[in-house]
Amino acid sequence: MALFLASAWVALLDQVTKSVVARRIPMHGTVTCLGGLLRITHVRNAGAAFGVLQGRQTLFIAAAAAAAVIVILCYPRVSASNWPARLGLSLGLGGAVGNLVDRLRFGGVVDFLEVGPWPVFNLADSAIVVGVALILLGMLRSPGRKEE
Repeated sequence: MALFLASAWVALLDQVTKSVVARRIPMHGTVTCLGGLLRITHVRNAGAAFGVLQGRQTLFIAAAAAAAVIVILCYPRVSASNWPARLGLSLGLGGAVGNLVDRLRFGGVVDFLEVGPWPVFNLADSAIVVGVALILLGMLRSPGRKEE
């Protein structure tokens, strides 16, 4: 149940922030924050990270659905004491669902966070990246890992 609650919160927060940006900032409009360190820029990305593979929505929808199934199947096999990996799986699932909703509704993902030289991204993307980092941390900390 924890998997679905955490994932639902991530997907919900992602969708709410995207909705606010879409209603308040015109497409390609930018609001500068924190002295220019952060910009809120409303764009739509029909590709993957860094805009690669533009227009391959069927591929991205299938990949997100497959990732969700894999997470749901793997989660019960992760020890309850391995909270980094469990949290990482939850964040990844929530992020995948958040972006999947956009792809199904709009044919692309609403992106809006722009920091420094990085391409524009969203909360779902952040959840996926942090989730993968936590899964890797969980793998390093796993009780079955032999210390050298």
